[in-house]
Amino acid sequence: MIFLKIPREIVEKASAGDRTAFGEIYYSCYRDFYNFALFTVGNPEDAADVVADSFVEILRGIGKLRNPEAFSSWAFRILGIRCKKEIREIMRRRGILNFDELGELPSFGSENMAEELSESASLFAALSALEPEDRMIVVLYVLHGYTHREISEITGRPEGTVKSRLYRAYEKLRKLMKE
Repeated sequence: MIFLKIPREIVEKASAGDRTAFGEIYYSCYRDFYNFALFTVGNPEDAADVVADSFVEILRGIGKLRNPEAFSSWAFRILGIRCKKEIREIMRRRGILNFDELGELPSFGSENMAEELSESASLFAALSALEPEDRMIVVLYVLHGYTHREISEITGRPEGTVKSRLYRAYEKLRKLMKE
């Protein structure tokens, strides 16, 4: 499931300067970009800033995109780089990542509300313990359904590196979730 499946014609129109086509791209991608950024950087305000900065950069560069079929990996690479920069800035400012605001809370009064909250808190605590790049790989693979090869293109890392980092991240998550 690649969430940035934008029709070639739309990308070509946006590349030629069609603002309406770019608006279609924006509205098609925004939610997935935001969700990825939120899981990566850890809070809604920073995620919204990262997404806005990414779209500005995409708008500036889309006219230079040679292959419209490469839009997905190109745009996601921009988002990934922006997320990494924001994580470094957050860590510099606060020294920690804030994962308290991530995810959807269970509906009020549900039978398993306490258990669901506990599981969510445990998962977010475990995710926050991962290196930022490992967290990005896990989010791309698990939440967004990207393949190892697609993640390799997005991150600029060899496919074997993506696989091994994903495996090590899973192992670390399993260990942390047991604790």
